[in-house]
Amino acid sequence: MPKRSFLLPVFCVLFSGLILTCCTPERRAARYVEAHHGELQSDMDGYFSGEIPLTYRGSAFSAVNHWDGRHPMVEYLLTGPGYYGFYYSPDDVPLAFQNADLPLAEADGGWQWRGEGDNRGFTRRLSPCWYYFEAQF
Repeated sequence: MPKRSFLLPVFCVLFSGLILTCCTPERRAARYVEAHHGELQSDMDGYFSGEIPLTYRGSAFSAVNHWDGRHPMVEYLLTGPGYYGFYYSPDDVPLAFQNADLPLAEADGGWQWRGEGDNRGFTRRLSPCWYYFEAQF
């Protein structure tokens, strides 16, 4: 009986850890881009060629925005707490949140940026032209 009472808490801790690592915002974004890559790429090809307007399907997003700049981007903001999601960079260039003109510094396999006050964020390449982002304010 003592073995059973020890194994249940260990199992619960391991299971909770597995759930938390599988459901991080970055993994959620990466899974979405991977699962819907064909239709997302088709949308971006049509949008940047001027053939179709910027649209999005489904309830996974709270917003999809185009941000102009030296390197344009289309940003998909995922629903949930905080600011995170993924974006398409047709020039395959990492960019700051909402394409803010801020320098990026390499960090943790990606790039980080800092704005005024405590504004900061991170981006990482998911696949060619597709990037994960998170921002804190």
